[in-house]
Amino acid sequence: MPEWVSERDLLANGVRLFCLPHAGSGAAAFYRWKRLLPAGVSVCPVMLPGREIRIAEGALLRVSEIVDALHEAVKGSLDRPFAIFGHSMGALLAFEWAQRIAGDGLRGPACLFVSGRNAPHLPFRHRGLHKLADAEFVAELNVRYGGVPEGFLEDADMREFFLPILRADLEVVETYEYQVMEKLGVPVQAFAGVDDRSVSEDGLARWSEITNGPFSVRRFPGDHFYHLGVGQAELLRVIAETLG
Repeated sequence: MPEWVSERDLLANGVRLFCLPHAGSGAAAFYRWKRLLPAGVSVCPVMLPGREIRIAEGALLRVSEIVDALHEAVKGSLDRPFAIFGHSMGALLAFEWAQRIAGDGLRGPACLFVSGRNAPHLPFRHRGLHKLADAEFVAELNVRYGGVPEGFLEDADMREFFLPILRADLEVVETYEYQVMEKLGVPVQAFAGVDDRSVSEDGLARWSEITNGPFSVRRFPGDHFYHLGVGQAELLRVIAETLG
């Protein structure tokens, strides 16, 4: 069976914090968190197919496919307290996984941290981005989310490696259709960067509508990628306090 979460991470002590990445990214985005979070939190980055050590595998193109495969691989490791963090595309996957866990009658996460995305039941602002020609695709990504390296299109190796991953992930996001389900019964915290143009105040606040549990909203210094930059330290402090 493909390794969705490192066995070493699962064996570490502490509350398991499963981390789901944004589009075009992977488990490596969270490796630094292992050093920065206290020993009581075991960071467990989720490794998606089609990138990093799973680059030889075909990417999954639907939220349901990813969540089904992840859940089957990891559900045996939900036997002690855990939490889920997802950023942008990862927030969508985190929410759907929490729904799948609840549907199986398993104990839910100590907290669901959703970051960098409007609530899943709100209309998504773009649908055909992943079908655009390379230059237009990259330009639109940069306008909406930022973070595209300068000269990306001119670097043939970088373009050949990352564009298929980005397109696959954007297809995952753009083909998602929210299904009305029972509300979760777990605490939810919704995060975003202060300067994140992709997340509205209303869109962040309406994550409250997916749970009957405690809910809070917080913005951190930075843009869409605050969790890897200037807002990271404050974000991790909040996560550590929540799980402490």
